[in-house]
Amino acid sequence: MNRRGFTLIELMTVVLVIAVLAGIALLKYGDLRNTARAAEVAGDFRTIMVASYNYYAEHDAWPAEGPAGAAPPGLASFLPGGFVFTKPEYTLDYENLGVGGGAFVIGVTVSSPNAGLMTRLIRNLGNKAPYFAAGGTLTYIISEKGGA
Repeated sequence: MNRRGFTLIELMTVVLVIAVLAGIALLKYGDLRNTARAAEVAGDFRTIMVASYNYYAEHDAWPAEGPAGAAPPGLASFLPGGFVFTKPEYTLDYENLGVGGGAFVIGVTVSSPNAGLMTRLIRNLGNKAPYFAAGGTLTYIISEKGGA
């Protein structure tokens, strides 16, 4: 018997194997996106920290606090052009908290509706100083109590 082509069972087996591999690839792709976004958040933390220290060096005071998702009024000129506090996957909030006696705690808080991103952030950056995770947010402390 001269046979040409594949049987239905052989074709279904190949389709099943390809589907399993595609499913694994999609899971890895989602995890890679969260890893890249976590690196982006870490870079944003560093950018805001440098801008805050530059502001402090020039004005001998920390920038005033602004609303979540917006750059504090005085800090915008120290940030790179096009830098925004609201991104599609997360929002940054600059915190300037007076704790009494002229002491301040300066930090940046990130929040996101993407639980996978927040999990990846906490896993990559940790939950020890200068990072503190609480209630679905992660805060990066720039300066504590004594000022600069």
